[in-house]
Amino acid sequence: MEPIIKGIAKIIYVIAVPILRIIYPTRMIWEDKEATRAVLKKSCLIYSNHTGYSDGLFMTSLLTSYNVYIFVGRDWYEKKPLNWLFRNLRYIPIDRQQMDTSWIYKGMETLEKGRSIYFFPEGHTSKDGKMLDFKPGFLMLAKQSGAPLVPICIDNKMKPFHLTRIIIGKPERPNLREEGRPSAVLKKHALNCKKSVVALKRKYGNPKYATEDLQNY
Repeated sequence: MEPIIKGIAKIIYVIAVPILRIIYPTRMIWEDKEATRAVLKKSCLIYSNHTGYSDGLFMTSLLTSYNVYIFVGRDWYEKKPLNWLFRNLRYIPIDRQQMDTSWIYKGMETLEKGRSIYFFPEGHTSKDGKMLDFKPGFLMLAKQSGAPLVPICIDNKMKPFHLTRIIIGKPERPNLREEGRPSAVLKKHALNCKKSVVALKRKYGNPKYATEDLQNY
């Protein structure tokens, strides 16, 4: 029965992808397309700002040719109307309310299979277009795996039939094992990751959607 359910979920996903592309038109901007695509074809950690609830489904559909997995809050993962889809597609639950390390093991398994993983380090959707602070937890997986990072900027909140720029930055390889208190090192690099996303927005984003983030960094 399980293979049948998984097959149905994949069919629904395949049908949904082109529909999403029509409803949410995008313009993809690559800072270094060749270098980034080479990393995406192997395994890496992708991170971006989080503009709305549809980001998770849309961004994985946009990168579907790279077999990208994505972390989703367990509170969403376990919602009854969505749970069977999440379980049978490329989603990994993470508990945002309690101490949970299972996601690291699942993440490592995914990366070891040559897959990439997508994170929203803000943890929640941004308010009024202003990015929240990036939580450093996702960098624990980067530190343990040694996988490169790929920053992405979603230029504005996705709205039906409104063009959104998706800006994909160059691969990054920060030194997460530098000297210092581990928590402080990860926190510093989480701020740098936020700066990377802001820099992409500043350089390639539509001035119409500029926010105070651009003046702060």
